Parts: sequence; C-alpha cells; structure tokens
Amino acid sequence: MNRKFILINIILILLIIAVYIFEYYVENYPMVFNLIYSSKECRLEYLAVILSVTALVSYLISSLDIKGLSFKTKFLRIFPMVNFPVLAFFIYLSINGWVEKQRKVSAIENRYSQQAAQDIKNDQVTIQFGGGFPLLLHDPATLNKIDSIRKRYGVRYINTGCVIDGFETTGQEKYSEIVYPYLDRRNGKGWEDRMQKEINTVKKNSHP
Repeated sequence: MNRKFILINIILILLIIAVYIFEYYVENYPMVFNLIYSSKECRLEYLAVILSVTALVSYLISSLDIKGLSFKTKFLRIFPMVNFPVLAFFIYLSINGWVEKQRKVSAIENRYSQQAAQDIKNDQVTIQFGGGFPLLLHDPATLNKIDSIRKRYGVRYINTGCVIDGFETTGQEKYSEIVYPYLDRRNGKGWEDRMQKEINTVKKNSHP
C-alpha cells in the first residue's frame, strides 16, 4: 500500500515542477520555449521552499494519532493532500496567464493585420527590423536615391532599434505574412534581390 502512495507522491511532485516551469514560460510568453533555459531561470529554489513548507505541515499532521496508522503511512497519505492545492494554484496561474497572453497576441495581430491591409491599399508597405542604431554612411543624395528605389518597389524599411518587444515581433510576423505575398505579386518573384542589386549599385557610385 505504501508503495502506491510513494508513486502518487512522486508523480504529484513531478507535476508540480512541470507546471511551475510552464507557468514561468507563460509569464514570459511569447519567448520560444526552451526547457533547459526555463528550468534554470524559473527559480526552482522558491518551489523547493514551498515543498519544504508542505512537507513540514504534513509532518506535523502526521505526528497526530490517526486511526493507529504508522507515521510513514500517515505522511505518505497527507503529503499529496497538502500538495494538491499547490498544484491547483500553479495550474490556475498558468491557464489564466495563457488566456491573457493569447488575448494580447490576438489584439496585436489584428492591429498589424489592419495596418497591413491599409498599407497594401496605399501601395506603401513598411518592413520593421531590429538592428541597433543606424549609421548614416552615405550622403543625403544617395539616401534619397535608395529611398526612391524602395518606393518604386512599394516598400520602406524602419529600424526599430536594439530592443524589440516579443508581442510586437509576433505582430510584425503577422504583418509580413500578409504583405510579402502582395509584394511578390506586385514586383514578381525575386524582387528583393533585384532591389538590393540596384541599391548596391547606387551605394557603389556614392561618395561617403
């Protein structure tokens, strides 16, 4: 009988650890899930403290005289009962956090989808990218020529800087998912390579 409760305790503790790590991932969503990274960063020592408290509570309760059962038997039965609310709490946090994050992602994707539709209508697509602070390596005349080439292809590029919010990145991916097929239809396949060749020619002939 004790072997059965030992198994139950092991399974419950493993579930608590798994949900605790998943809750950390949900808290930092939409970052890409990485088990090793999440396990290191979720501060498992806090969970160890919580389990130590539940073990202490189970120990104190098991010290009481209950139906003449041995201390070991009482502890193995009480420990999962004390830990179940902990598991339920982390599950609640995970589900609630996931719903909130998905709602936020949906709102951002809708905003970027509407912006993409408007930009396609105006024939001026904006591609955002993160690359730090831009360095002006060319004179204004050259930069104007580059902008004119991009405008002819119906696109402009905006540097958003070094730090990009994960949700904004998700929105930008949705935006690109909509506008790139339009740009392919507008300019033909391989338009980016052709555009870049024209820009490289302008840069080559420019005066820094």
